[in-house]
Amino acid sequence: MQYGYFDDEAKEYVITRPDTPTSWSNYLGSTEYGAIITNNAGGYGFYLSGARGRFLRMRFNNVPMDQPGRYFYLRDNTSGDYWSASWQPVGKPLDQYQSTCRHGTAYTVIESRYAGITTETTYFVPLEQNFEYWRLKVTNESDQPRALSAFSFCEFTNQWDTYQDSVNLQYSLFIVRGELTDDNLLHIAIQDN
Repeated sequence: MQYGYFDDEAKEYVITRPDTPTSWSNYLGSTEYGAIITNNAGGYGFYLSGARGRFLRMRFNNVPMDQPGRYFYLRDNTSGDYWSASWQPVGKPLDQYQSTCRHGTAYTVIESRYAGITTETTYFVPLEQNFEYWRLKVTNESDQPRALSAFSFCEFTNQWDTYQDSVNLQYSLFIVRGELTDDNLLHIAIQDN
């Protein structure tokens, strides 16, 4: 069974179906901030060290292994139907949902089509910057107007150290607080002794 191919001209690996036998990953990063992203938008981010500088959570005992990740959820406000811009985490039936992932040098683009809506999600870390950039483009290709809502999701780690984050979640919840402000920015406060 074929899951993708190398596009020599674009210098990308193109994954043509999302149900790969295991997660196929790409590295995004600058000299200080790094990120691992899979063909279904799973993975994690870190500052300086993948073991001691985790920023986005990765649970090694998760099934599927690449969750949580960097997700956009979409909802049809009329029907209540919902899906994700990457095949996972919602996992709509593949006879209704199409997905293509393009892993390039330091970027990943995931395109999907479901219920007359196409999405294109681009992930990268800008040169010499210490953050991830996510861009979602949504296009209505149906013949009717649609009312949609879009929501982003990622799970921040509450402890820089990978092991401590895995075994001490209750303590992490005590020392870290996140708050969404009126200007829609997330502020994270860490109480570290």
